[in-house]
Amino acid sequence: MLVYYVGYWLPSALVGKFFGWDIANLFLFLWSWLGIILITLQLSRFLKTSPSKSTLLLIFFSGLDSLGVLVFPQEYPTLFPPITHLEIWAGNLQYSSFTTQLFWVFNQAIPAWLCIVIIMESNSLLFERRELAPSLQIFTWSLCFFFAPLASIGLIPYVAIEILKNLKSIFKNINYPILLSSITIVLLSTFYFSSNTAAQERSLQAIPFKEFIFFFLLEGGILWLLLAPIKFRDPRWIITGILLIIIPFIQIGSGRDFAMRASIAPLFYLMILTAETIFQNNISRLLRITLYALLFIGALTPLYEINRSLYRTYEYYFILDESQRLQTLPKPATHLPTAGKLEAEHPNKLVADEIVSLQFMDDELSKNFIANVRQSLYYKYLAKR
Repeated sequence: MLVYYVGYWLPSALVGKFFGWDIANLFLFLWSWLGIILITLQLSRFLKTSPSKSTLLLIFFSGLDSLGVLVFPQEYPTLFPPITHLEIWAGNLQYSSFTTQLFWVFNQAIPAWLCIVIIMESNSLLFERRELAPSLQIFTWSLCFFFAPLASIGLIPYVAIEILKNLKSIFKNINYPILLSSITIVLLSTFYFSSNTAAQERSLQAIPFKEFIFFFLLEGGILWLLLAPIKFRDPRWIITGILLIIIPFIQIGSGRDFAMRASIAPLFYLMILTAETIFQNNISRLLRITLYALLFIGALTPLYEINRSLYRTYEYYFILDESQRLQTLPKPATHLPTAGKLEAEHPNKLVADEIVSLQFMDDELSKNFIANVRQSLYYKYLAKR
């Protein structure tokens, strides 16, 4: 049985049940578009800046993957052609930029980003019902756990920080119906996700010190250290550094999905801390120029992702003729291949639909998406209900 973060697709699945596949896909696009609009508007409200600035920040904020490609040259990725997937310069270990997340795991990224901005907003002076903030933050986190469980793990310390700010009044003002709803969502989600085969595989991953230190510095560490003189008293800055250091060593399943997805929250907060610093008027000119320089270098990663999509689309419609465009569905795959040269995958097609079904999967990587039904408490006692 499929066990994945399917929550994001449930609204469009309901629409598709009544109106068909094409309308379901249109609704999915509009659903995602609405999420992005809400995120950028809330982000601009929290940062007290324009929606255009918050949108550009979200699109182009990234680690220094291009420097990683230069420092550790290899067959792939390379800086030319400018359509390669720079994120994998450190092999299977990566902290994905927000644009990369939107391209590859929008079903996890959009809910996680929205939950983060809601949690930040609910404890700010802009939130009118401050007494409801702790209850709302717990409920928001439970929804994040349902939509994006790995991302929600990285969000836990930040929720704890926000709740501790209101610790004196938390029991007096807590909303018990909301709390009960949160517990119900978390328990049902836990039963469901824990039935996943790969979820049983948990370990600590050894990383050579040289590889780790370069990975940490280029994937946010330099930016984090530059913020230290201004943000060292901010608990968000402290938690962000700790998470970015320890996350690479934790592994769940056969892949490195935990590092890529649990890092969503600390990377988002690193973006917030950076924006808060840049938008201040009292920082030194040298620091401001340095931060902007790092942001411009990091922007190459999302630009390469966008450029690859534009290139493949242009190639499909304007270079290939009708006879070269493949439309037939492939046979069901029996294994999930590791990532190669992404710009060369599914040639002469725009849609990557090689999987078709998980029914015949027999490799290690596919265990990240399936469950052993006979041993699962969820499928024994809850699925039919």
